[in-house]
Amino acid sequence: MKLREHLIIGGVAMVILIPYWGIWRAFLFWGAEVLIDADHYWDYLRRSQFQDWSGRRMFRYYDRITEHLYDKNFFAISILHTAEVFVGVYLLANYWNYTFFMTVFWGMVFHLFLDMIYQLKLKCFFVRAYSIIEYLIRKRSMLRRGLNPDGFFKKMFELSK
Repeated sequence: MKLREHLIIGGVAMVILIPYWGIWRAFLFWGAEVLIDADHYWDYLRRSQFQDWSGRRMFRYYDRITEHLYDKNFFAISILHTAEVFVGVYLLANYWNYTFFMTVFWGMVFHLFLDMIYQLKLKCFFVRAYSIIEYLIRKRSMLRRGLNPDGFFKKMFELSK
């Protein structure tokens, strides 16, 4: 799902939550729902070897990837979208600041739910790993079959310049 949709849908959810949670907690929910996508920017920076910090080119890179969602070499991981990170945030809520981290947790869950609906609509639900362990296993299997997800992303990066 695109950033614009997350901003709008998350903003609507924030407004709905204000009477129940108050403005600051609702705003935190919205912030977590949107900022979970920071892992996409981090991925772009890593692929550019931290040489290209352009947000505009990062969005062009992801638009290029979206055009090739059904490529047999396409398989992605978004670190902040993984079960391990969700478990970590949940544990932080239970051991440190419950209200803050549970609000962040539910913002992340809401974001992932929206992404999953979008991926189901596009019939590409399984092109993203939902766990770091799943990613490592599936990537290894792809490499054994002669498929190269890293090569795919490198090619898309070059095409987006």
